[in-house]
Amino acid sequence: MRPALAMHAVSAFHNDERHGRYRMTLSFSIGLLAATMTPWLANAQQVGAGASEADPVKVFRAVVKSKDVTAFSQAALNLRKWMIANDPLRPKYHFTGPESWINDVNGPIRHEGRYHLFYQFDPMVADGKGGFSRSPRCWGHAVSEDLVHWTDWPVSLWPDTPHDRAGVFSGNTFVADDGLLCALYTGNVAGHKEAYCILARSGDGGITWKKKMVMDDSQRPNADSPVHWDGFTWKEGDKWHQLVGGTTGGANRQGAAWLWTSSDLEQWKLQKNIAPSIRFGEFWELPYLISLGGRHVLLVGCPGNPYWAGTYDKQSMTFTADAPRPRLIDNGRCYAINVNLTDDKDPAGSRRRLMQAWATIGKSRTAAVPYWEGAHAIVRVITLKDGRIWQEPIPELRVLRGRKQSVKDLRITPQSRDLLKDIKGDALEIIATFEPGDAARFGLNVRASAKDAARVCFDSGSLTFNGQTSDLKPGEPVMMHVFVDRSIVEVFINGNAHTMAAWHDAAAGGVDVFAEGGTCTLKSLEAYELASAWQ
Repeated sequence: MRPALAMHAVSAFHNDERHGRYRMTLSFSIGLLAATMTPWLANAQQVGAGASEADPVKVFRAVVKSKDVTAFSQAALNLRKWMIANDPLRPKYHFTGPESWINDVNGPIRHEGRYHLFYQFDPMVADGKGGFSRSPRCWGHAVSEDLVHWTDWPVSLWPDTPHDRAGVFSGNTFVADDGLLCALYTGNVAGHKEAYCILARSGDGGITWKKKMVMDDSQRPNADSPVHWDGFTWKEGDKWHQLVGGTTGGANRQGAAWLWTSSDLEQWKLQKNIAPSIRFGEFWELPYLISLGGRHVLLVGCPGNPYWAGTYDKQSMTFTADAPRPRLIDNGRCYAINVNLTDDKDPAGSRRRLMQAWATIGKSRTAAVPYWEGAHAIVRVITLKDGRIWQEPIPELRVLRGRKQSVKDLRITPQSRDLLKDIKGDALEIIATFEPGDAARFGLNVRASAKDAARVCFDSGSLTFNGQTSDLKPGEPVMMHVFVDRSIVEVFINGNAHTMAAWHDAAAGGVDVFAEGGTCTLKSLEAYELASAWQ
């Protein structure tokens, strides 16, 4: 659900894929995908219909529409393990779909003692011709005790009504006054031309739902802005509030965050665009207004994932930014920021605000497994420091740590090579602290081979890393916190983050340091091998 302008550093296919404008249909017949899928199909034919236990793809597809939690969960787990074993580019601890396409995180929530993750998902379904094709967009569903290890639950919401027949698009969840888990999401019929808001209620933790259309396409704010696009819901007093993405419309259109209110979740009244003074982009997706560090923060879906710190006046329903220029959450392979989830796991006893996002890494190059595309960034804890969002990976990830290797006090010159030759792996956590010295650029090469590498580069002149602002001062030590997971690399420096795709040689697992234009010092480095989250 994104207009063509709203994606950064992602292909045009991705730009249209999120809102389904050019939804690609994939048939797993030999004739359609022989060029890319033949090895997997040949293996499936050899397994045969009578050996379903040896073919996790067939088993999963057989239960993909089932609401049997046990059968679905076991089939999905077996498929995940098989995919990781047979695709050396498949992430081990980042969340992916069991197969096929995934994108936005939807409605993450802690409910009845579990974390629930809903997400945009195109399950493979029988096409009536003996093959399989991608379903219109659904909500996948997984649960967790720790935000690291996930258990797949049955596909939560299917496009099965006249008002969401082209896709169950993005939205969020919340708990209603009666204790029921509820979702408000965009029901897609024709993209921006025709969409609806659907209220769904569940009494069994998101396994089954009762749907009702509660915002009609005819209620749209203007001709160019759909009535519903990626809603975020909260309650103030006796009123429910919902912030919806869109545009002011017309020739000089600007992105808008439309505020709607309701007393019963069913009758909604349009109030206003809460940020009329901000002029950035022509259409905003995924708007969030949250309280953080005693301030208010507005986040929207646009290139680079912009946000503004400022103040929100509840009486006038107006957000005023501290500065017109936004900061960027992550200008890499990251989009669809979701900050709906909070919990009480902060070490200080206060509530944590957690951020999740779609890692727009593209599709696997491995022909030996069925098509899969997209992943989610690791969950991040966000706080507000010095007027900016500070991002840290959740500490729960440490449970995956295995063998540790350390080095200290290495002088790095432009001629340095193979200083870390004993450190290797395709699933690593690396914490490295550099003293910049007089080097113009320095950093780490990961997923490295003789031919190429994923490069984490700090620029001493611009004080950026891979184009992302660091907020460091000249000469300050640079601590890089890097997560390597086969085809994904995430980098954290001084509370800022950058996500990269890493479609390198499947066998490439080298790690090295480099310096350009001068000398720097690696003061310390710790590297941990990380286990699969699906063991």
